[in-house]
Amino acid sequence: MGRRIPFDIAQEQAKLKQENETSIYAPYNKYGYKLNIHHPLIRPLYERYKSKLGENILSDKQRFHFEMIIFKMIEKKKSERSK
Repeated sequence: MGRRIPFDIAQEQAKLKQENETSIYAPYNKYGYKLNIHHPLIRPLYERYKSKLGENILSDKQRFHFEMIIFKMIEKKKSERSK
């Protein structure tokens, strides 16, 4: 069985997790991922992409391809707004 932590510490960790999920950008990580796939705006796109590929878990190459698609979508939206 796992190690128990006090309730107040668990609440603080949950609060930090929620704060980190407010940005679509992921914090620095050793894998080089740039997008936070747990963000409410990104998650549905990520799930749809996985479904389209017929995968439950993406390889690094697939994940980077997904991120490239999303960044292109973001750039397209920015350019449409500036017109």
